Amino acid sequence: MTNLALELDPFDGWTPHQKQIEVMECDARNVVMNCGRRGGKTNVGARKFFDNILADIEAGKGLPYKPPRNLKKVKKPKPRLEYWCVAPDYNMSEIQQEELSQVIPEEMIDNWNGSGNFVWLKGYVLIRFKSAENPKKLVGRGLNGVWLDEASKMKPETWSGYLAYALADKGGWSIWTTTPEGINWFAEEIVLRGQFIDAGLEEDRYHNDPDWRNFYWTSKDNPIPELQKNIQRMIETYPERYVKREIYAKFNVFHGQVYEEFDRSIHCVDIQPIDLARRLFHVTFPGGEEREVTFKRYIGGMDHGWNDPAVLLVIGCTDEDYFLIEESYCHQTDVLIVNDQGKLEDCLVKRYLEFNEKYPMDVIWADPSEPGDISTYRRYKLPVKPAENAIGPGIRRVSSLYKVKESSGRPNLYVARSLVHTIKETGNYKYKEQKGVTLEEPVDKDNHTQDAKRYALYNDWLMVQLNQKREERRQKARGGWI
Repeated sequence: MTNLALELDPFDGWTPHQKQIEVMECDARNVVMNCGRRGGKTNVGARKFFDNILADIEAGKGLPYKPPRNLKKVKKPKPRLEYWCVAPDYNMSEIQQEELSQVIPEEMIDNWNGSGNFVWLKGYVLIRFKSAENPKKLVGRGLNGVWLDEASKMKPETWSGYLAYALADKGGWSIWTTTPEGINWFAEEIVLRGQFIDAGLEEDRYHNDPDWRNFYWTSKDNPIPELQKNIQRMIETYPERYVKREIYAKFNVFHGQVYEEFDRSIHCVDIQPIDLARRLFHVTFPGGEEREVTFKRYIGGMDHGWNDPAVLLVIGCTDEDYFLIEESYCHQTDVLIVNDQGKLEDCLVKRYLEFNEKYPMDVIWADPSEPGDISTYRRYKLPVKPAENAIGPGIRRVSSLYKVKESSGRPNLYVARSLVHTIKETGNYKYKEQKGVTLEEPVDKDNHTQDAKRYALYNDWLMVQLNQKREERRQKARGGWI
């Protein structure tokens, strides 16, 4: 095992770019990579992690070691060396496993248990894959090393409450790979320990601790041609602040207003029906341009409420564009009221049925937190489904639709001027601030139409992506690829 470890070359069969080479050549105990999306951080993170393990083996760490007499009967033997790969959740930890499976040679593996989330290397070296969803579960014996992927998405106690102490027991090392998520604990507690990087934090705040080494690069630094085409497409379509954060890996790009792309003089239009049976509308755009627009389908977004308003938004869809055309905004209105004759009285079900008769919606994406209400709506034949409630990705999707595209000079999302509550809340929807720093977390206020809008637009996008993948699989199964 030791002789094999000495012979292995983590660069074998790998063509790194310059920034990745610099990482591999670094010998600092704690290596922090703050990078743009698709910049190759996880790719190099796996190789740096494995290279550090090889260095520990070569240095004879964990010796002398007395192995158990019968390993097959000992379910959890004490390893000679133990390492953890930590991700925000187990789904993301699969990416770490995939990357490491491309790096660790088969002859070094004694047992790779994917369902058990661990790998035994020969010589009693253990690698575990851990989720940071519940940091309290990250309690264990001392560790020789840890790799935290997408660390900025984790809770601060993941490091300060647990992993830092586990590494201190054995003087272990750490590797960090992430794209920034604003000026959060990762920026304040981890990045600022090392040397200055031009990522949007004040230069005089860096501690220059020699045990910590920062690496910084953007998505543009990964030279793969096909990747760069995708990156350029993202730059052209993503809202500016997401480009700065996710492509150029800047920390300080989120400001007060959630939808800062929204501009009444650009996005607010007059919409009048011409023929509802044909879904034909007359639209007057800012600047006076008039067009007839035929919607191919309608979708809805629903936010539950009582003291807070209950909201239903109706959205008309063309091939690429979305138009918010009508809103229901009700305080203290029951979901269902049925009189003694079994007929509906004024309630949300009745109001929404009237909406759906006027605008037959393919689907209404609803806040998933009230499954009982969703079941009631479905009982009355309203096409309500629980939405995937991913706030960050959902906001990014809506922001991308509000962005004015260079190619067309237009956005892909418009709001009817008659939607007074939606327009007001869009302008007032803000991010939280803490000690003068803007957090990437919206204030729980002026968000009722905004949640409904996000449910509809984000989940519609997810369904489009899913249908495209299904069609690709069908084409491939029929031999349709040329």
